[in-house]
Amino acid sequence: MNAEQDITQFLAHAGGDAAALERLIPQVYASLHQLAHRQRAREAAHTLQTTALVHEAYLTLARQSGVAFADRAHFYAYMSRVMRHLLIDHARRRNARKRQAVEQTEAEGESPVVDVLALDEALRRLAEADPRLARVAELRLFAELSNGEIGQILGVNTRTVERDWLKARTFLAGCLLPEA
Repeated sequence: MNAEQDITQFLAHAGGDAAALERLIPQVYASLHQLAHRQRAREAAHTLQTTALVHEAYLTLARQSGVAFADRAHFYAYMSRVMRHLLIDHARRRNARKRQAVEQTEAEGESPVVDVLALDEALRRLAEADPRLARVAELRLFAELSNGEIGQILGVNTRTVERDWLKARTFLAGCLLPEA
């Protein structure tokens, strides 16, 4: 049995046990670090370090009581979402500090941090229009799950995920691209 199967079995039997979670984290730390690194790489303006993001995500998970995961894909999708929200919150706090500054240049107003917030707003709008499309986009963009893994989580087939991703991508592009 490989390490990923061990993690899946561990998650299935842990059932939200805090002590079990503490035993799990060292086994998945490297994968969580890679996930955090990829998330940060998309948002170059973030000052939150990769290791700090992993630790914040773990603390967020540890504060949740009774969180149980069906398998490793569910665990990584959950952690990806936690990291995404941490980055968004960090960007909002940073933006708020910028707005409070007396001298704010045009360049700061066009900072890539705004892109994170624009993406979050676009995903929120997509969730209002079609929650499943928003979930597919989140799992694809932030958890970097395959169509098969997304299908498993959502209980749909791979072809449905492919169609949903195409629709979600089109919706998001329409929200994010400047109007000509």
